[in-house]
Amino acid sequence: MIKFSEIKIFVGAVNVPSLGQWFTLPVSPSRVTQVLTEKGAIGSDTGNEEIMISDYEAPFKIDPYESIVKLNNMVESAKRAVENGVDEQTLADLYDQGLVLLDNTIDNQVENLVIIKAEDEDDLANEVIARRGGVGQLSNDEIETYFDFKKYGHDLILGGDFTKLPHGDYVEL
Repeated sequence: MIKFSEIKIFVGAVNVPSLGQWFTLPVSPSRVTQVLTEKGAIGSDTGNEEIMISDYEAPFKIDPYESIVKLNNMVESAKRAVENGVDEQTLADLYDQGLVLLDNTIDNQVENLVIIKAEDEDDLANEVIARRGGVGQLSNDEIETYFDFKKYGHDLILGGDFTKLPHGDYVEL
């Protein structure tokens, strides 16, 4: 998986896109211009003044004419999100699921999300209940919907905590 912090773009002249250079973001547009001019890819003597992104390594699609400044801002925002505890794979998944937009506010977007690390649905339920303060914090409707009262009652008897009297009452032992 390509990380947001390792995005690379191949920038070249519009007229000859293969004549260019790889850059790791963030990179200043002036640095791109300087390198491409030194390489002879662009400049007044080449007739190539416009640049484009002709290839890239990123966890999302990059338009050939995307602004390098915009890409830099997005990468910096993603780095801030990672610094605040969101891992790179989660960022990529959030984007793939349409839960974050690729702009300079990725860190703000993920800050407003509750992200729970869980292995499966059972683990998720346990984590949510723990975060909410335990089963006692669930509403009666939630308890009635998700709790198996018959099984619990059966286990109380099997466990020796209660015994059933012949006429239907139960006694706690």
